[in-house]
Amino acid sequence: MSESHHEKDTDSSASKQVDRQITHISSEEKGLSVDEMTDEQFYARLSPNRKRIIVIIVSISCLVSPLSSLAFLPAISEIATQFHTSATVINISSAAYCVVMAVSPCLMGPLGDIYGRRIIFLACLTLYTATSVCVAVSQNLSMFFVFRCLTALSGTAFFATGSSVIGDIYPPTERGNAIGWVLSGSQLGPAFGPCLGGIIVNFTSWRVIFWVLAGLGLFVLVMAFCFLIETGRFLKYKQLSSHTNSKFVFVPYNPFRVVVALRHISLILAGMISVSLHYNMYALLTPIRYVMNPRFKLEEPIYAGLFYLAPGVGYLVGSFMGGRWADYHVRKYINKRGRRVPEDRLRSAIIAHGLALPGSILIYGWTLDKEKGGMVVPVVCMFVCGIAQTICFPSVNTYCVDSMPHLKGDAIASNYMIRFLAAAVASATILTQINHIGIGWTCTISAFVLWLGFLSNAILVVFGERLRGEDPKKSSEIEFQSQSKY
Repeated sequence: MSESHHEKDTDSSASKQVDRQITHISSEEKGLSVDEMTDEQFYARLSPNRKRIIVIIVSISCLVSPLSSLAFLPAISEIATQFHTSATVINISSAAYCVVMAVSPCLMGPLGDIYGRRIIFLACLTLYTATSVCVAVSQNLSMFFVFRCLTALSGTAFFATGSSVIGDIYPPTERGNAIGWVLSGSQLGPAFGPCLGGIIVNFTSWRVIFWVLAGLGLFVLVMAFCFLIETGRFLKYKQLSSHTNSKFVFVPYNPFRVVVALRHISLILAGMISVSLHYNMYALLTPIRYVMNPRFKLEEPIYAGLFYLAPGVGYLVGSFMGGRWADYHVRKYINKRGRRVPEDRLRSAIIAHGLALPGSILIYGWTLDKEKGGMVVPVVCMFVCGIAQTICFPSVNTYCVDSMPHLKGDAIASNYMIRFLAAAVASATILTQINHIGIGWTCTISAFVLWLGFLSNAILVVFGERLRGEDPKKSSEIEFQSQSKY
């Protein structure tokens, strides 16, 4: 009996695999372009292994820019000494970096929809590698600032275009897990970057940090050149070049498309979610050396760098949970109501965003402020912050892709634009806040910002579908019947 049942299961799984292969092969044998495929054929055109390779490349690409953003934090004092300035001035370069990252989606997001994802990845990785070398050889403060900002210009392209790539290769019910893996790169950068920077500056020059980053950029560039294929569908460049029979076609575009996307109330609320998460993230990570070293009487940069391992491990653990947890909620409510609603995946972040994040940041701040609890309490709180934050991010990222498919990459690009503006505000002001009101009240402000983001999340869960229903193009494109195939 059990053997018969096992044979049936084996036959069933084998038949499913054959069906997938037949779907993939039949599409190629018919000579269909991606523009001519049905949604089912489009998502089945790549093998699972090919999809995994693409996810790995996108994830590592998303690592390099946030790694560059914060890896130099343990070396701020050394950089300030070399350029004869203050640590606050050097820290402003991190804020400027985030501002340029916020501008980047306005340029790179629309270009990805026009010319394709692959060319944007290759161009941005080339720019990142070259400018990282220039930062490493900076001779004065002006050169350091300018090339830091140029490094950031490529940064957000990996996030916004990477999310679009995931939307190109996975159906909606599978995107959350893939987005979680992509976010593991972007979350590990801010946490492990300062740890790496602390180790490097403890034994050698701060310039080595940027040489290492340039080497990483070159490595990812080679990987993308060899293995990243074009995933875009309905690219304007391809459509115009086929009509004009010319390989070189200039397509005019509006860089303000990304800003205009924020006219949608649901995207503004999703932006508030990301703003709160990113503000808290940079408010936690930026001042660690200035908070921990005096509190625990630590002298060497490497010790402050090691504190970044606590949120870093939390980000790593959370990245494996957040996407799957969000996909679980999507499937749960599909079974419950018989159709897919993008806001359902935001339910996965309710506890993490409303309770775990603000609670842990408050305990972290006030135990340091009052010098209670020893070293264990802030380390545990940073770990919890890391897990909770990475549980929240996949849901809001995938929500932007799913809820506004007619906006293509502009929806997620607009979200990255405003979240990095929040990161810039945190980077520029957090040390001043700590100096004037202390770490306890600074973390209280961060908790308040988190609760505003949680309120936005709750509004979307309850009213989001109706808010999108103001535009008939939005909700009409999201039908369970078209998605149940996957």
